[in-house]
Amino acid sequence: LSVNKPVGGNILVLDGQMPDFSIKEAIHIFDTGSYDLVIATGGQIQTGYFIAGYQTMAELTASSFLQMGFDKEKIVVIPGGEYKRDRTYNSAVSLRKWIEDNKVDVKKMDVLAVGSHARRSRVLFKKAMKNEYEVGIISVKDPAYNPDKWWKTSVGVRTILSETIAYFYVLLFFND
Repeated sequence: LSVNKPVGGNILVLDGQMPDFSIKEAIHIFDTGSYDLVIATGGQIQTGYFIAGYQTMAELTASSFLQMGFDKEKIVVIPGGEYKRDRTYNSAVSLRKWIEDNKVDVKKMDVLAVGSHARRSRVLFKKAMKNEYEVGIISVKDPAYNPDKWWKTSVGVRTILSETIAYFYVLLFFND
């Protein structure tokens, strides 16, 4: 599930709730790659937005980038709506609309995801992009469990089982 198949696009996309370790890795990937922009997408924060000061995961992720010293001219925030279902897909649709509305020169993009969420993220972003853009994926290792021995921890078992079920749901039942 933790697939790595970047296509070397000119934008690096982070969707949804991104932990700090993944943002640090994204900055490293951006700095060593040929990316022009980081795109932070994500819908409304469900808990804590009154005290956090941010309404969306996209805003929170972008703020974390800036706190880590990232150049504010190289990050774009594309907030999603209040989606309870299909959050990743809807974030990808918002990104596609932003690219089209702003006539951004994008042919390829790499989506960064944490661990086993990567394969599902790639499928959903590809569906949302409707074959107009090539979508690659970069999976950042989740330090909560060893991906080679995921069955040895409860968090590994819960994560892999949940993502496997969600992946097959997307393949078998998801309609865009």
